[in-house]
Amino acid sequence: MKDEHFQRCQVATPPDVVALMWRLARERRNGERFPHALDLGAGDARFAHSRDSYEKYTGIEFDKVKAAVAKLPAGATVEVADALVWDKELASLAIGNPPYIRHHHLEPKWRDDAIARLHSKTGVRLKKTANAFVLFLLQALQQTSEDGLVVQLVPFEWVTRPSAKELREFISNQGWSVCVYRFDAEIFPSVLTTASITIIDKRSRESAWAFGVIGADGSLRPISQPSGSTSRVLEYADRDDSLFGLRGLSPGGQDIFVLTEQERLHFCLNRGRDVVACVTSLRHLPADLDVLDAEAFGAYYVDAGRRCWLIRSDREKQSPALVAYLAAVGERWKAYTTCTIRVTWWKYRPHARPALLFSSGFVGKGTKVLVNSVGAVAVGSVYGIIDRGDRDTAAVAKKLRQYDFRRRVVSHSNNLKKVEVRQLNAVLAEFA
Repeated sequence: MKDEHFQRCQVATPPDVVALMWRLARERRNGERFPHALDLGAGDARFAHSRDSYEKYTGIEFDKVKAAVAKLPAGATVEVADALVWDKELASLAIGNPPYIRHHHLEPKWRDDAIARLHSKTGVRLKKTANAFVLFLLQALQQTSEDGLVVQLVPFEWVTRPSAKELREFISNQGWSVCVYRFDAEIFPSVLTTASITIIDKRSRESAWAFGVIGADGSLRPISQPSGSTSRVLEYADRDDSLFGLRGLSPGGQDIFVLTEQERLHFCLNRGRDVVACVTSLRHLPADLDVLDAEAFGAYYVDAGRRCWLIRSDREKQSPALVAYLAAVGERWKAYTTCTIRVTWWKYRPHARPALLFSSGFVGKGTKVLVNSVGAVAVGSVYGIIDRGDRDTAAVAKKLRQYDFRRRVVSHSNNLKKVEVRQLNAVLAEFA
């Protein structure tokens, strides 16, 4: 993995959260001390400081500097190693906060080797789209005894995301009980995800899944569904041929590929020839705006100084002005993996101009949906909805606005909820 992604994932666990995790762990074992606690991705080994909770603590940390400065009480040790390679004695408890690194940022060979090792040990073949913490969860299960306990601070998303489906099925097939408490407060401001304390008890053979919420004061309350409501979480579905959603275009750095009106004029780029209209967010638009036409696009994007002009890469020949702009970018593009893996760094695959624009993230009951009469390309967190049938797109947009997504999706970060594109396609399939 890249160094910047490795450094970014090293987020310290708040002391009160560490204490809560130890409390929940000991409650599962009637207050008894654990013979051996294992911490995969130990960081500064702060989970070792609860000395009354274990007989022996072993932390595994890849970062030599972190491991060297860890202050350890008696009975605690830290080994410098790759936590997904380490396979020594089994522990009675695996507790900790594994790294949150998205699968895009994992070094491919390291990821493939880790998945292969876990498959040979557990029989579980994880997807390559599984984020790092999913691999760590499976490793924690592998490195605990038959009646062991796993208590991990991980993103809540694993309870519903397809990328963790194989892990969930493995746990259910083993008959282990699972309790997942999501935080109702933001404990990691720099990480855009909802954190949870996940408890997997291998001693249990009830195959029961339970969910709860941790309040700002540390109180716990049960919830019936991961959505936080009485409704089941939206299923993930493949797209219908005639009406479907597409993720927003990710060209590789919006600061390079998406320009403001001032930047467009500065580089003498021509509308249509060099750049096309695009939207990267609908958040700032008025709640009562239903149609993004030329007038609204001009008022809320162009005149407002927002990034709204996408440079074109689909023309066989670029104008001298666009060639000059691309040269002026210099080497900034090398900071984006998406650019570095292309033959020509700026040649992305164009997206169709959708009939509707759909904001994937929202706060409240539902999300913003606009009829795309200006023909803007959907970029980033804005999904495009393609309609290949003869439908009243305004009517489809109205249905989507009235749909209660709040009750059907899990919390993404604090009060923010996010609709995944395959969940959107499950809803659109009903309309189609």
